[in-house]
Amino acid sequence: MTHLPRTTVVISPRERFSPVIGALKSLFATIPDETPVVVVEGASPDNIVSDLKQLQKTRHFELISRPFMVTPNEARNIGARSANTEFIVFADNDIEFSPGWLEALEENADRNQSDMVAPLTFIGPPSESVIHHAGGELNAKTVNSDIYVSETHRLSNHDLASANDINYDLMAPIENEICEFHCMMIRRDLLERIGQLDERLITREHMDLALRAKCLASKITFEKNSRVTYLALNKFNRSDLTYFLFRWSDKLALQSISAFESNWGVKINKRSLMNGSIGRRKIRAVASCYPILHKILGKKLFKKVIINPLEYLAVERRNKAKSRPGDKENSPLSNNSVIQATITELAARYK
Repeated sequence: MTHLPRTTVVISPRERFSPVIGALKSLFATIPDETPVVVVEGASPDNIVSDLKQLQKTRHFELISRPFMVTPNEARNIGARSANTEFIVFADNDIEFSPGWLEALEENADRNQSDMVAPLTFIGPPSESVIHHAGGELNAKTVNSDIYVSETHRLSNHDLASANDINYDLMAPIENEICEFHCMMIRRDLLERIGQLDERLITREHMDLALRAKCLASKITFEKNSRVTYLALNKFNRSDLTYFLFRWSDKLALQSISAFESNWGVKINKRSLMNGSIGRRKIRAVASCYPILHKILGKKLFKKVIINPLEYLAVERRNKAKSRPGDKENSPLSNNSVIQATITELAARYK
């Protein structure tokens, strides 16, 4: 006997083209056959599109293709419009799913009347070893009258065995404030109240969603028995660099920072972010594809001679395929007093 599905799974690109086939095979092996799945891709290499269409012959899913590279939030919005179930799961295309992950999220939402639920996310390969995210907290601090909002990943980089040794339930309680877009569940009616995800954001997008949910007094929880692995440590290949460098381009990153600051009336340390996590991410990815050039040129020259031109070409490829739409204020949350009260509350915790 089949049951009406309660959840639609939307798969969107994170930073590569290539992992999607493996992610889908893992997904299909761990969810009921009747669970709707929507895969959104844009300008993927021909061999990947061919493999996606071949995979459709073995397990039905909706494939939505665009002729231009799509950012993660663009893809999530496109996929969410196809969903008519109670819940939507947003998952990136570089995730490995463990058996029972979806049922555990649904059970958590029912048990706790949650609006959003985060699974236990590992970082790998290998699977189920090093924790990346076990729920988290929103933080804020005031510096010279400017408010800076950040997040804390609970048990980040702890081995699961060591986490159990330090009282896992105490360190990662069900109460939660933030879900990572690697994989997370949201009630469709909450997403409709929030409006579309802000397509200007390619960083801090999960924090933006968490703050919007907080403004609407939504309940967010964590489910330790739902387990997925973010395959961040897989080796890069050159066919992925076009999407990677578009997605993490300086242009989109700076636009994202400005949009987040404008949304919430806060500040982001641009230099720290651009030269830190985003800059290191780009050097690591491109250097893995051109290791000899990286060794010969050194970090600064490698960025100038190799990364910057490749990034420019990647952004131009998107621009030629589609003029970027104008900035959209997706603000049922345009109530400035609610926004200000939310940020002030966060800042007050850490005085």
